[in-house]
Amino acid sequence: MNNQPLDTLWLARAIYDLGGVTFGDYTLGGSTVNSPVYINPRALISNPEALRVAARLLGEEVALAQSLRRAHAQQYDVVAGVPTGGLLLATAFALETNTPLIYARLRPEGTGQRGIEGRYMQGARALLIDDLVTGGASLSEIARFLTEHDIKVHDAVALVDRQMGARTRLKRVGVNLISILKLDVMMNHYYESGRITEEQHNSYLNYVRANRAAEADEADAAQLGEQSQPGKSAKSNGGASNGHAAGHEGDAQ
Repeated sequence: MNNQPLDTLWLARAIYDLGGVTFGDYTLGGSTVNSPVYINPRALISNPEALRVAARLLGEEVALAQSLRRAHAQQYDVVAGVPTGGLLLATAFALETNTPLIYARLRPEGTGQRGIEGRYMQGARALLIDDLVTGGASLSEIARFLTEHDIKVHDAVALVDRQMGARTRLKRVGVNLISILKLDVMMNHYYESGRITEEQHNSYLNYVRANRAAEADEADAAQLGEQSQPGKSAKSNGGASNGHAAGHEGDAQ
C-alpha cells in the first residue's frame, strides 16, 4: 500500500535524490544547443514508491483534463509508451490504471519487425506517455507512426517538460500536450531547498533566457510561413491543431 501523497514537488525531489539531475555541459539530441542540466526521470525505476506516485500523478492530471467543462483531453483505449523512458513510465501507468499498453517499434530489433507491439483494435484511441519532452520531436514521430497504423492520437502526457517549444510544435500536428513537472519549477525548488547552488541556478536561467528567445523567434517564423501560404489567411490558421508542420530536433534530457 502506498501512502505517499500525490505531490509534484515530492516527486521532483525524488528524481533529484535518485541522481536524476546533474549539471555539466550536455548537447541536446538532434540539436547544437548545449544545456547545463541533464534530467533523467528514468531514475525513478529505482524507487517503486516514487514510480507509483509518478504514474498516479499522470492519471490524475489526464482525468482532470477530461473532466473540465471544456475538456482538454479525450478518452483513450490504450496507452502508448515512447521508448525507452516513456515505455517504463507507461508500464507503471498501465498497471496503475488497468489500461492495455502498446508501443511502437520504429525499427526492426532482433526478431521483432517494425510495427506495433501489443494488441489493439483498428481505430483505437491512444494516450501517448513519455518521461521527458524537449522540443516534441519524439512524440510527433510516434504519433505519426501510430496514425499510419490506424491508431488515433489526440493527447500526450509527459512527466517532465523542459519547456522548449514542445507544446506549440505538437499542437501543430494535432496533439495536445499535458505535462506534470515544469523544469523551471523543478530548478527553482532545488535552489530554494538548497539542492543546487546559486551558480548552478543562474547557469540554468541564462540557458533558458538564450534558448527560449530563439524558440519564440522560430514559432513566430513558422506562424508567418503558414499564413503566407496560398489559400491561407491568419484567420484560417486559428486552429493550429489542424496544421501539419512539426519540429525536427530530437528530444533529449
